[in-house]
Amino acid sequence: MTTEPYEILVHAGAHCCDAEDMQRFVGVNRDAIMAAGYDLAYPGRGGAPGGSFDVALPEPRHMGLGAEAFANQISAAIPVPEEGRRGLILSEHDLAGRMAGLLNGRFYPAARSRAEALRAALGRRVDKLVIAIVPYDALFVGAWRRFALDRLVEPFAEYATAMASFSGGWVEVVEALRDGLEADRVTVLATRPHPMEVLAHLAPGLRLTDPETPAAAPRVTDSAVAMIQRHYRQGARFAPGQRDRILAFHARQPQTGMEQGFPGLQLADLRGRYIADLDTLAHLRGVDLIGSALPAVAAE
Repeated sequence: MTTEPYEILVHAGAHCCDAEDMQRFVGVNRDAIMAAGYDLAYPGRGGAPGGSFDVALPEPRHMGLGAEAFANQISAAIPVPEEGRRGLILSEHDLAGRMAGLLNGRFYPAARSRAEALRAALGRRVDKLVIAIVPYDALFVGAWRRFALDRLVEPFAEYATAMASFSGGWVEVVEALRDGLEADRVTVLATRPHPMEVLAHLAPGLRLTDPETPAAAPRVTDSAVAMIQRHYRQGARFAPGQRDRILAFHARQPQTGMEQGFPGLQLADLRGRYIADLDTLAHLRGVDLIGSALPAVAAE
C-alpha cells in the first residue's frame, strides 16, 4: 500500500468481546483520530463505504461473509493513504468468522482463511494485531443471547452439550490470525478493556484529548431475551427501535430466577480449558498476553 512508517493496525474483534463498544467509540471520535494522522476502516456488517466508521449505518447482525466476499468488502473499505499519514486502524468484529458456528461447537474454523483474505486485501503484512478475548462460558452464553435477539431459537440447554465440547479455541484463533495476517506484533487482552485501552495497545502514539464517550449499549438480560422470544413465537415483528427499548427496560430491572448457563461440570471444564489456554497464549511466539486467568474468570 505504501512504504514505512505507515503502519497497519488491526483490531480483531470477536463476538461478545466488546468489539462493538470499540467501534462505537472510534466512530464518535473519528474526526479526532483522523486529525492525528490515522486512517480508519470498518468493513464489517454492512460495509461502511470509504473506510469510515459510520455508526448510523443500518447493519444487519451476524451477516457472515465467505472469505472471497469478505476480501472484496475489505478492499472497498480501505482508504488509499496520503502523504504524511501515520497508519491505518482497522476494526473488524467478524474477522475470525461467523458467530453461528459457536452454537454448534465450532470455534471459528475459518479464522485462518479470513485472515489471509484480509492480508491479501491489504497488500502487505500487519504491523500490530490486538485481540480481546473472554472466558468460553461467557462467549457461548453471550452468542446464544445475541442470536435470540434476532430470531426464534431453541432454549440454551439444547445447545449446551455441543458448545461445552467445542473444537478449537482461542489458542487456535490467535495463531490463525497471527499467521494469516503475518502480524509482526500481537497483543491479546484477557480483560474487558475500555476502548481507550484497546487504542493504547493498538496505536501507542495516538493521543486523544477529551475523547467523546458514546452511550453504552444496554445489557442483554435473560428476562429481555425471554420476552423477545415470546414475541417471535407469536409470529410478531418488531417495530424499529422496539427491541432496544425492551433491552434498556429489562437492563434496569432486577433479574430473578436462574439465568442461562452451563451446569456445574460443564462450567468447570470450560473454565479449566480457558485457564489452560491463557497459559498457552502467554508462551506463544510473538504474542503478548495482558491480563491473568483469575480476574478474567471472576469477572464473569
